[in-house]
Amino acid sequence: MRRSIAAAGSLIGVAVALVASAGAGAATTHDSFDVTGTVFPCPTHTYTATSGTINEVTHQSVDANGTTHFTVTDTPDHVSFVDEEGNLYSLTGAIWFGGRDDEILTATHMFNIVGRGGLSDSIRLVEQFRNGQLISRDFGSCVLP
Repeated sequence: MRRSIAAAGSLIGVAVALVASAGAGAATTHDSFDVTGTVFPCPTHTYTATSGTINEVTHQSVDANGTTHFTVTDTPDHVSFVDEEGNLYSLTGAIWFGGRDDEILTATHMFNIVGRGGLSDSIRLVEQFRNGQLISRDFGSCVLP
């Protein structure tokens, strides 16, 4: 999560890096990274990841007009949490962001922290960067780490 959270928090930097590395045609890459130790601060609990990875798929392409398009999707794979009382939870959902080289970018962060009794907390953040302005809407109960 640290990597994807940092990337999503810096939409413009990620977009510039992706666009700069894009060549002609299309490319898709797959990556994964360990999230053990990541902490999610929430009003009801503080969750610490005890295991799991985030799988990341990045796709870049250039259209007939020369505009570069990209998407990045991050999904949890067997991510487990423990709260300060020792209760166990899992993470479901995804982060998706995409855009094109003319600075139109969108990111959605939709995660559920699920425990024995069902949904415990959530991260629901939607961001859009357009015409030099970043607009964020946060509907979740937690803050991205």
